[in-house]
Amino acid sequence: MCHCCCVTFEAESDAVEGARVAIDHVLIVSRDLVATAAALFERTGLASVPGGVHDGLGTRNVIVPLGVGYLEIVEAHDEALARENPFGRLVLAGHAAARQAGRGDVLFAWSVAVDDASAVAARLDVGLMSLSRAGVSVRLAGVEESVANPARPFFLQRALGQKSPADKPVDHRVEPMGLGCITVATPHTQTWIDELPSGDTAFKIGTVRVSSLVSVEINVRDHPAITLTFDEPLG
Repeated sequence: MCHCCCVTFEAESDAVEGARVAIDHVLIVSRDLVATAAALFERTGLASVPGGVHDGLGTRNVIVPLGVGYLEIVEAHDEALARENPFGRLVLAGHAAARQAGRGDVLFAWSVAVDDASAVAARLDVGLMSLSRAGVSVRLAGVEESVANPARPFFLQRALGQKSPADKPVDHRVEPMGLGCITVATPHTQTWIDELPSGDTAFKIGTVRVSSLVSVEINVRDHPAITLTFDEPLG
């Protein structure tokens, strides 16, 4: 567990530097999700709950509820199937990034929840897809764009009446109080900024040559914040 401030860059504008957004969840892409979940618990005290296999996508996950937002630890268990869909390709890109970094896992992507993914997809001129597993049915917009630019979120719409897994019961050793800050870096034009819903998580964005999700800070009651970074995805 480490205690540090969000990584900052030269911000593109005061509005972006001072923004607060509602983040649905953050993805840790793993080459072995059981090992990653165990290591995360050992290092930070954050436990996971079962997720499942995504129908027809070649991917599967476990969930780390944080009260407000959650972590999704995800792997591609069928690479051939994963290559055939945008979410699978996102996970495979995370696998490649982890291998390049010489690690088994990588902090790689993030998502925000919206009321109408189709409308967001139309405004941003991005693709739309469905994802389902036992107890879950969502529509995703902009996943392919997140593959090319990991700083860029994809947008998630849950089925009517379906709750976020953020508050699922779990035996953490600590008491997380939600995602406190997220920092990204990208050289690309941020056409998606205006689509981010407002919320409680501080959002910082800077300009560098290589796009990345730089860091995520998780608030913890009576403890220093847990900071996950691209270089230290398990804290």
